[in-house]
Amino acid sequence: MSDRLILAQDGWGDVLPDWVEVLVHECDQSSQNVVAAKLGLSPTIVSQAMRNRYAGKLVRIETAVRDVFMSAPVNCPALKTEIPSAACLAHRRRAEKWTHSSPFRVRMIRACRACPKFNKEPKE
Repeated sequence: MSDRLILAQDGWGDVLPDWVEVLVHECDQSSQNVVAAKLGLSPTIVSQAMRNRYAGKLVRIETAVRDVFMSAPVNCPALKTEIPSAACLAHRRRAEKWTHSSPFRVRMIRACRACPKFNKEPKE
């Protein structure tokens, strides 16, 4: 049993949410900084989430972990095909800021903002 897993169990109790187990496992396999970079979060937020000490909403962190490490295909209505959930997350994050860099990017921003998976709440 890893030190991170022990800390997670101290914070969450004996029954860890599946996404927290995956988060701990990924941090044990590489490093907390690498995992945080893949998730687009700070290492501090990753640490707080693992220990159940994050003061904000855990939904964004859980969604990022599920999209990046527990990847399941997503049927993208804009692309009319299945894409990995990590690619969907990347499109959704780029859609948070408007840009005119290319027609494809404009189309994806509009499509992502209309998608039910797009989080319309402000960042924490």
